[in-house]
Amino acid sequence: MAVKPGVDFEEPLGLLIGPFFWAFMANVCYTSGWVLDTTVYEGCPPSRKLFTAGLIFSLAFTALPGLWAFTAWIMTLITGQKMD
Repeated sequence: MAVKPGVDFEEPLGLLIGPFFWAFMANVCYTSGWVLDTTVYEGCPPSRKLFTAGLIFSLAFTALPGLWAFTAWIMTLITGQKMD
Protein backbone atom coordinates (compact mmCIF):
# COMPACT_ATOMS: atom_id res chain seq x y z
CA MET A 1 0.00 0.00 0.00
CA ALA A 2 1.44 3.39 -1.01
CA VAL A 3 -0.22 5.35 1.81
CA LYS A 4 -0.38 4.06 5.37
CA PRO A 5 -3.84 3.81 6.96
CA GLY A 6 -4.82 7.00 8.82
CA VAL A 7 -2.44 9.21 6.83
CA ASP A 8 -3.77 11.77 4.34
CA PHE A 9 -2.55 11.27 0.80
CA GLU A 10 -2.62 15.02 0.24
CA GLU A 11 -2.94 17.96 2.57
CA PRO A 12 -6.50 19.34 2.31
CA LEU A 13 -5.28 22.93 2.57
CA GLY A 14 -2.91 22.30 -0.35
CA LEU A 15 -5.84 21.14 -2.46
CA LEU A 16 -7.66 24.40 -1.76
CA ILE A 17 -4.74 26.81 -2.21
CA GLY A 18 -2.78 24.94 -4.90
CA PRO A 19 -5.00 25.67 -7.93
CA PHE A 20 -5.14 29.39 -7.15
CA PHE A 21 -1.35 29.55 -6.74
CA TRP A 22 -0.91 27.60 -9.99
CA ALA A 23 -3.25 29.98 -11.87
CA PHE A 24 -1.48 33.04 -10.42
CA MET A 25 1.96 31.74 -11.43
CA ALA A 26 0.68 30.80 -14.90
CA ASN A 27 -0.50 34.39 -15.40
CA VAL A 28 2.81 35.78 -14.13
CA CYS A 29 4.73 33.61 -16.59
CA TYR A 30 2.35 34.43 -19.45
CA THR A 31 2.65 38.16 -18.83
CA SER A 32 6.42 38.08 -18.39
CA GLY A 33 6.75 36.22 -21.70
CA TRP A 34 5.44 39.01 -23.90
CA VAL A 35 7.13 41.68 -21.75
CA LEU A 36 10.48 39.93 -22.20
CA ASP A 37 9.85 39.40 -25.89
CA THR A 38 9.04 43.06 -26.57
CA THR A 39 11.87 44.51 -24.46
CA VAL A 40 14.66 42.17 -25.57
CA TYR A 41 13.76 41.96 -29.25
CA GLU A 42 13.12 45.61 -30.10
CA GLY A 43 12.23 46.09 -33.76
CA CYS A 44 12.42 42.36 -34.52
CA PRO A 45 9.49 40.02 -35.02
CA PRO A 46 8.87 37.59 -32.17
CA SER A 47 11.10 34.56 -32.29
CA ARG A 48 9.43 31.28 -33.20
CA LYS A 49 12.16 29.38 -31.31
CA LEU A 50 11.45 31.37 -28.15
CA PHE A 51 7.73 30.63 -28.48
CA THR A 52 8.39 26.92 -29.01
CA ALA A 53 10.75 26.75 -26.03
CA GLY A 54 8.15 28.46 -23.82
CA LEU A 55 5.42 26.11 -24.99
CA ILE A 56 7.51 23.00 -24.34
CA PHE A 57 8.53 24.32 -20.90
CA SER A 58 4.92 25.05 -19.92
CA LEU A 59 3.71 21.62 -21.07
CA ALA A 60 6.54 19.83 -19.26
CA PHE A 61 6.04 21.89 -16.09
CA THR A 62 2.32 21.18 -16.06
CA ALA A 63 2.91 17.45 -16.58
CA LEU A 64 5.48 17.12 -13.76
CA PRO A 65 3.02 16.24 -10.94
CA GLY A 66 1.44 13.50 -13.04
CA LEU A 67 4.82 12.16 -14.09
CA TRP A 68 5.99 12.14 -10.47
CA ALA A 69 2.85 10.27 -9.35
CA PHE A 70 3.27 7.74 -12.17
CA THR A 71 6.96 7.22 -11.28
CA ALA A 72 6.08 6.77 -7.59
CA TRP A 73 3.41 4.22 -8.50
CA ILE A 74 5.78 2.24 -10.74
CA MET A 75 8.52 2.28 -8.07
CA THR A 76 5.98 1.08 -5.48
CA LEU A 77 5.01 -1.80 -7.75
CA ILE A 78 8.64 -2.75 -8.41
CA THR A 79 10.08 -2.41 -4.90
CA GLY A 80 7.01 -2.91 -2.74
CA GLN A 81 7.93 0.21 -0.73
CA LYS A 82 6.43 3.65 -1.12
CA MET A 83 8.60 6.56 -2.21
CA ASP A 84 9.12 9.37 0.29
